[in-house]
Amino acid sequence: MAQKILIIDDDTHLRESLAEVLDLEGFTCFQAGNAKSGIASAKKNMPDVVIMDIQLPDSSGFQICQELRKFSKDFVLIMMTGRFLSAEEKTQGLSLGADEYLTKPFDIQELSIRIRQLLSRKGK
Repeated sequence: MAQKILIIDDDTHLRESLAEVLDLEGFTCFQAGNAKSGIASAKKNMPDVVIMDIQLPDSSGFQICQELRKFSKDFVLIMMTGRFLSAEEKTQGLSLGADEYLTKPFDIQELSIRIRQLLSRKGK
């Protein structure tokens, strides 16, 4: 069975490109353009991995992270950011349950490899 990935980002182009490549890599992708629909999708579809932008129009990746961790410890949570993060922000994200950080732009193949590594560590 294909592993499921939820991509939460308000940048439609990036979200669709990611989903397209990850679909080709054999994952099943779901997409959400904001935090509210992302959290709802995560609860409904129970993805193995959630990739989320830190800056969303209706919330922050930190809040989504916190919300999803309350709901399940099983998700692999990857945060994306378009800007340099301070050590405090990284620490905050990791302490809220993020498994990985990516700074945009990033290589999608590298992302795919990281996802597989994180999933194998979680025993999925």
